[in-house]
Amino acid sequence: MKTWFYHPGATIIGALLWFVGPARIEGAEHLPRSGPAIIIANHCSLMDPPMLGWATGHQVGRVVHFMAKVEMRRWPVIGWLARNAGVFFVRRGEGDRAAQRVALEHLAEGRLIGIFPEGTRNPDGALIEGKPGVALLAMRAGVPIIPVGITGTARRRRGPLRWLSREPITFHVGEPFRLVYQPSGRLDRAELERGTDMLMRAIATLLPEAQQGVYRVTPIQSEP
Repeated sequence: MKTWFYHPGATIIGALLWFVGPARIEGAEHLPRSGPAIIIANHCSLMDPPMLGWATGHQVGRVVHFMAKVEMRRWPVIGWLARNAGVFFVRRGEGDRAAQRVALEHLAEGRLIGIFPEGTRNPDGALIEGKPGVALLAMRAGVPIIPVGITGTARRRRGPLRWLSREPITFHVGEPFRLVYQPSGRLDRAELERGTDMLMRAIATLLPEAQQGVYRVTPIQSEP
C-alpha cells in the first residue's frame, strides 16, 4: 500500500488550516508514538479525514490508514491521492469482510487506522448513531482506541465561503481506552451495541453539548 503522499498532503492541509483557522490540537500527548491503535472521530465535513490525518499521525511522524467509502476510489484526482496516502476502501452497508481483514492486518502490523464510526457525514454537526463495525474491529484486535472530537467544521459544510470565516477549528484528542478483547468466537448484537455505545460516548465527551446529538447525557434534575 502506497503512503508517499500522506505527509506531504498533511503539510499542505496544515498550511490551509493556518489560513482558514485558527486550528489547534488539544490532548496531543495521547497520540501513540508507536504500536497499533484505532483513531475514531465525529464526521461533519469532507475535509475531516485529511484534517484529522494532519492533527494525529502527522504530529507524531506516523501514517494513519483511513477507511473510506469505495466510491472515493473513482473520484478524479482525490481518489488517486487517497490511494497514495494509505487509504483503504469499504463498501458501505454490506459488511465488507475484505475491508475488515485489511484493517485487522494493519493493526496486527502495528499501524494506525482511522475510522469515522457514524459511517457518513452527519447532517447538522450533531452525532448520529454509530455503526457496529468499529467496535467489532476493536474487540477482535484488542488495541487502544483514540477518540477525537472535531469542532468548527460543521457550519463550514454549508458553503465554500464559510471556510474563509476564520472560525476556530479544534481537534480534541481524548485518552486511549480499550474494549473487551475477544479475538475469536461469536460476538452477539448486544456486545457490539455496548461497544459501539462506549466508542460514541467517548467522542461525545470531547464535543460541546450542541454536537453530542443522540449521545448527549441529560443531567439528572434534583428534587426541589
